[in-house]
Amino acid sequence: MDKVKLAVVGCGGIANWHFDRVKHFPDVEYVGFCDTLTERAERMRDAAGGGKIYRDVDVVRMYDETKPDALHICVPPAQHGLIEFEAIKRGIHMLVQKPISCDLNLAIQIDRAITANNIITSVGFQDRYLDLVEYMKEFLKGKEIGLISGAWVGGIPGVEWWRRRSTSGGQIVEQNIHLFDMLRYLIGEPVSVYTAAGKGIVKPEGNPALEGYDVEDYSATVVRFKNGAIANIFTGDYVEAGGGMQNGLTFYAKDATLDYDLRTKITYTDRLQTTEVFQKEDQGMPLDREFIDAVKTGDTSKIRSSYSDALKSLRFTMATNDSIDTGKVVLLDL
Repeated sequence: MDKVKLAVVGCGGIANWHFDRVKHFPDVEYVGFCDTLTERAERMRDAAGGGKIYRDVDVVRMYDETKPDALHICVPPAQHGLIEFEAIKRGIHMLVQKPISCDLNLAIQIDRAITANNIITSVGFQDRYLDLVEYMKEFLKGKEIGLISGAWVGGIPGVEWWRRRSTSGGQIVEQNIHLFDMLRYLIGEPVSVYTAAGKGIVKPEGNPALEGYDVEDYSATVVRFKNGAIANIFTGDYVEAGGGMQNGLTFYAKDATLDYDLRTKITYTDRLQTTEVFQKEDQGMPLDREFIDAVKTGDTSKIRSSYSDALKSLRFTMATNDSIDTGKVVLLDL
């Protein structure tokens, strides 16, 4: 095909992040925009220079009227299901934002339908496309990694659905999943997870901006990997001021240390020298470009996270919730 007809389901912040990149692709035509807020869809339609507007309840009608080749699905974690199943029935390929759901059983059903119908998928684990990742892979090659530390600690995002586990999955599942996924991508599959978590620093009582807040304020997760490495990952949403932590990952080998400063730089130190490499390229551009190319050609080899692979990262992070709830180590077989 010369041009990919693309429709968008969910026209909020992350959809606009994709749009700012895809709008430069001459081989993409936006044909439809679906959102709970019509004004958001209209703004994106106007910026695209064309396409039809649909309310969220009319997503199926958008599929049938605009006949897209592909979708950007950028909805909150609890809104998945019909969006994907109806697209799969019509053979529409899809790029889905992470996390792919906060309902693991639903995600498993969607994955089975995707596989049965040969749907091309990509999931928005943008950090896999960082130019820093190739340096990290090279620095880690041949190294025996014993310990890994990591953190994603900050404040509470402003969107209403984020502050409830039933609609977001919690901070690990919705936000820190990026680092958990990065560990899978660089180190390999985990075999066990134990997470301890706490509440009480965030005070939602009497604060309308935090109505319904029930996620954990902070947690620490210990992960054992198949290759023997052990990671300790901190997650928190209670920090409002102060220095905070360096968010990212640190890998400790016998003769070298690799620091990944989240989406900023890496610092590699061995016996001879310290090397710094700064992020230069926009990771969103290859993420979107490789998906569009796969839809055009059928070649999915450059997509770094398919739906099936992203399902493993969802299982990984959902296991932390299971561990919090039970107080037990959760075994994994990914």
